[in-house]
Amino acid sequence: MSSYFDLTSELWKWNSPIWLLVLALTGLYLVCLREQSGKQIACFALALLTLALAYVSPIGVLSDGYLFSAHVIQHLALLLIVPLLLLLSLPSSAMETLFQNPLLNRIGHVLAVPFLGWLSGLGVMWFWHIPSFCSASTESYSLGIVRDATFLLAGLAFWWPIFSPVKRFHLPSAQAVLYLFSACLGCTLLGIYITFTVISVCPAFANPVDRIGILNMLYDQGLTPATDQRLGGLLMWVPPCSLYVTAIMVTLRRWYADMEPMAAPDTTGSLREAHR
Repeated sequence: MSSYFDLTSELWKWNSPIWLLVLALTGLYLVCLREQSGKQIACFALALLTLALAYVSPIGVLSDGYLFSAHVIQHLALLLIVPLLLLLSLPSSAMETLFQNPLLNRIGHVLAVPFLGWLSGLGVMWFWHIPSFCSASTESYSLGIVRDATFLLAGLAFWWPIFSPVKRFHLPSAQAVLYLFSACLGCTLLGIYITFTVISVCPAFANPVDRIGILNMLYDQGLTPATDQRLGGLLMWVPPCSLYVTAIMVTLRRWYADMEPMAAPDTTGSLREAHR
């Protein structure tokens, strides 16, 4: 009983320094921004909760050299979920005013270049899963911080042309659909490669150091390094594409909503002609 309790407590890292970032983001959000809606505040809270759980929960502990699949979950959260929710939490009116500044307006336009966002989002995931870089960033604490920071920044750059709070930075809807669909293909290729390759994508997870005495239990549950890597590949493949498909549907809905005001006068005119 006590050993189970000790093991469970080891899987939660309550003293993680991620709380400093959570507190800093909360203070910045509350002090610098006004006129947030209830939905935007909920998105911000969910973003911080996801960020905290990525490090404090068993996902964070197991991703630190134990399970490649947990490592993938953590990085998908940092790349796709947290940045998306942060952008959705920003009030449009306040951000429109903020980006009237010439320097910020220029930065916003640079971030809106689709190739930059696409390359950032896909590039960091491919780059950090080159075996030597993946192992080095897993085994080095400082390099791991750099890696995770690039995931967050690349995620913001990736989602900016689609869900920027400033509408003039949005991609045209047709381009946005192509942007998201091609990103889905990029994740699919990486996921297929990781799932079916016989090469260890991240050697640090092939021979983990058992710091908390959990390795035998993981292997007994079938989570051997080979199975774990296949699971990580599937996680790299299916959930991101599901998110991209959802974003495509949102984009198409937005496209349709933008077209409705233009179609309405023509429809009214046609009805009047029919009555005559």
